[in-house]
Formats: sequence, C-alpha cells, structure tokens
Amino acid sequence: MARCSSTTTTPARCACRPATRRPPRDEHPTGWVESGLRDCELRPMKRTARPRWKSLAVDRLLRYALRHWHADAGWRAIEALQRRGSPALLARVIALCASPSARRRAVGVSIAAQLSHRAQGGFALLAEEETQRLLLRGLADPHHDVVRAAVGGLGLRPHGASVEALLRLASHPDARMRWQVAVALGSYEEPETIEGLIRLSADPWDEVRDWATFGLGTLRMEDTPAIRAALRRNLDDADPDVRGEALVGLARRRDEGIVDLLMERLTPDCHVYELDAAEALGEPCLAARLRLIEEASRESAANSYWFSRLRAAIEACSASKPIAA
Repeated sequence: MARCSSTTTTPARCACRPATRRPPRDEHPTGWVESGLRDCELRPMKRTARPRWKSLAVDRLLRYALRHWHADAGWRAIEALQRRGSPALLARVIALCASPSARRRAVGVSIAAQLSHRAQGGFALLAEEETQRLLLRGLADPHHDVVRAAVGGLGLRPHGASVEALLRLASHPDARMRWQVAVALGSYEEPETIEGLIRLSADPWDEVRDWATFGLGTLRMEDTPAIRAALRRNLDDADPDVRGEALVGLARRRDEGIVDLLMERLTPDCHVYELDAAEALGEPCLAARLRLIEEASRESAANSYWFSRLRAAIEACSASKPIAA
C-alpha cells in the first residue's frame, strides 16, 4: 500500500507518504478479512489530549518534529508543516537542511518532500525547483535518515538527476530504503528505472516486491518481454498483494496467458485484484463467471466497493471482443 491499500504495513515510518495512491484492491467482499487495521477499526478509541496540529504555530510544530523524530507526534507535526508552505517556511527548511545536525537535516528534507500551499480548494506543490535541489543534495548526505527522506521526496518531486543514485540505492542493505526506492521509481519515466523496478520486484521483502510490482504493472505503461517475465514470475509469489498486482499488470497488457488463471481465481470471495484484472482484460469468456459471483454476493456485498468493481468487470467483459480475435 502505493502503499495505500488498507492492509498495507509500511516499513517503520517512511519519509513521506507514497507519491501514488493505490486503489484498495485487497478489499474482500465480506469486509476487512485480512486487514492489519481490523482491530483498531473495531475497537473503541480512547480519547486523549492531543495537540490540535492545524492550530499550532510553525515554531511549535518544528519543536515537535525535532523532539519527537521517528515518533507519531513528530511525523504529525511534519505533515502539518508540509501544508503550511510559504517563503518564510521555505527559508527555515533551507536552514534546517544546511544544519550540522543529522536530525535537523532529516526533518528539513522531510518537510521539503511535500512542501505545499493551499490553491483552489486543495494543495499545490510549493517551490518545486528549490525543494528538488534540497532533495538531490540529501541523496548525498552521509546520514541514512536524510537519504531516505530525500528518496521519499523525489518520488513526489521526480528529477532526472536522481536516477543514478536511486538505482544504486535499490541494492541498499536496509529494506526500508529499498521500499522507499520502489515507491519513488514508480513516478519516473526514464527507461533505465524499469530495470530497477524489475530488480526490486524480486526483493526478499514482501513490501518491496509489492510496490515494485505495482510500479511495473500499473504505474508504468511500457510493455516489454522483461516486464511481462517479471510480472509472470510474481503470479506465484508467496504474498497475496504481490500476486494480485502481477495479475493486474498482465491484464492491463492484455496478456491472454492469464485467462485460465484468472478464471480459477474469480470466486465469490476473491479480492478486488481479480476484479480489476478482469475489467482490464475485458475477456468475454469471463462474463458468465462474473455474473455467477454477482448472484452469489448480491445480498451480502451489494453496497460495497468490491461489488462496484465486480459490476465494472462484468460491464467490461460483456462489451469486449476476445483477445485472440
């Protein structure tokens, strides 16, 4: 969970939110069956006194960020600062990034990663060129935390000059760094980044393979034998999210070799991965199976996101011509 699916457990605390929001493809028709958030969603939350982040002054937010680095309070302060973009805050961030303290540099780079300001009812990136320079400098920092924050930021503010360093970091011994690289590379268009994503799609760590497979299969539009080979390999991965992303990626490339496998995986308790793959593939032979699932699930899941994806898959498969035609 791009990783934005609800079962995602991101490694420790990442330097910034992933650049791309992933659809909740691991949703199950009967609810959050596999969700790591299940317990906290069902358990009443105890009310505690917490700072009202939106109302705190910049100086106080910076103190929180520096004092509670690597803790939730620190990261909430950083997120609040990222939405307070202004020339004055940019000057503070530049000063932090030039500090002899690694913690101050890491906080500065983390704020720069998503520094934004209000624009037309939403948020827009602020000072993109200046913050890109800070992030590129952060890639060469001697401290691990600063580098990881810079990698996360370059997934949101991509710059071609960072590609070589990102590909080098794809082999970093820390899985958290490789995860951040996998997330970032999905935002790049340079052809050489495909090789990095292919390498990361075979990473020993599930979360890294998951995001790299999502980057290859969904974020990138290229269709090469090497990409298809990596996606086919991950169809049998031990992790269900990796398998699902591989299936969707091949379906988006209209790979007729997955039709039998998809037919096998389309059941009343399948996940959204399979439904998205069926919609992308648009193979008419899947329509009858999908309608049977619809009939079996109408009463229990009719108002769910999962059911809306089922309906979309039925419509796509009913309107398409066979791939081989």
